[in-house]
Amino acid sequence: MRIGFLIQRISAGGAERATCAIANELSNMGEDVEIITFDSGESYYPLNKNVSVYNMELTDIKKSASLKRAIGCVKRGIEIRKSIISRKLDVLICMSTTMNLYGLISTAFTKTKAVGTERNNPYKYKADIINGTLKKFSALFLDGFVFQTEASSAYYAGSVRKKGTVIQNAVFNPLVKEIEPATIREKIIYGVGRLSAQKRFSDLISAFSLVEKDFPDYTLTIFGEGEDRAKLQRQIDSLSLSHRINLAGIDKNALRYVANGSAFVLSSGYEGMPNVLMEAMAVGTPCVSTRCKMGPEELIKDGVNGLLVPVGDVEKISDAIKSVLSNPELSQKLSENGREILKTNDIKAITSQWLDYLNSIK
Repeated sequence: MRIGFLIQRISAGGAERATCAIANELSNMGEDVEIITFDSGESYYPLNKNVSVYNMELTDIKKSASLKRAIGCVKRGIEIRKSIISRKLDVLICMSTTMNLYGLISTAFTKTKAVGTERNNPYKYKADIINGTLKKFSALFLDGFVFQTEASSAYYAGSVRKKGTVIQNAVFNPLVKEIEPATIREKIIYGVGRLSAQKRFSDLISAFSLVEKDFPDYTLTIFGEGEDRAKLQRQIDSLSLSHRINLAGIDKNALRYVANGSAFVLSSGYEGMPNVLMEAMAVGTPCVSTRCKMGPEELIKDGVNGLLVPVGDVEKISDAIKSVLSNPELSQKLSENGREILKTNDIKAITSQWLDYLNSIK
């Protein structure tokens, strides 16, 4: 089967990592795989030599799309359509709700099947009237649809759910198979993600300011970059915690550090299916997560393989972290049970689900 993935770019990010990992595994299974991007640039994640990348370099169209959305979208669709026809793709997998619309336009009246995806929380991410309408409209006419969670599928019409399927993220990071759970944990709490409002790292910083009063020898490290960096640094400085909290930027080996930490905290306001949480569980780091919609509740059973706390409740986040740090038995239990995700969300098993679904609609 000739399979194409359509995505804005393949820089650092959850959808980008998923695209590269699934593309690699499909290639390993003998499928002919290509990634089509709008923006040029090297892949942040490793790609098999048999996975080809076609950069359309549609920067000028991207600018026009922001001013005249409909016209820009059609222009992009035409360029994607040329690529699809020339490459004789059997299936085009659209790796975001925006890509879903482009995929619908570009595959119309061709033999290529377009498969949409929902990579985030549709109730929160680009949830204004225009984007919401476009998301639901394009989903109706796509040939198939893959949801990350049962909860996200409920956003769409019954006809979309009927032709679609739920496939959770795999544990995509190959490092999880190299890293052994720590026997002695460093006195560091970790967070990972884009420094943006969605991730609510300000809550984690505030929670740590409560934790450190009882655990003065612990520090907090947050990996990631984003538009909120300066704001978060000001918050850290205002709490006089610049010596205890480190905004460490992007690091390809962040998981190796997380694996040795005493706790990993996901403080997000909303998620799709958080890769960083899955990876932290996979390497055995005790995890605390907000009970945000959508992914964490489908990954964590509270008190068994992680701890769930209300979104935005700084005191509850702080209490959960303190529970992990003060209770070795609980910490070990969460660590051992969390690693079960290596079995349930193995990359080969998840990619096989993808391939079975693609064959069913081809």
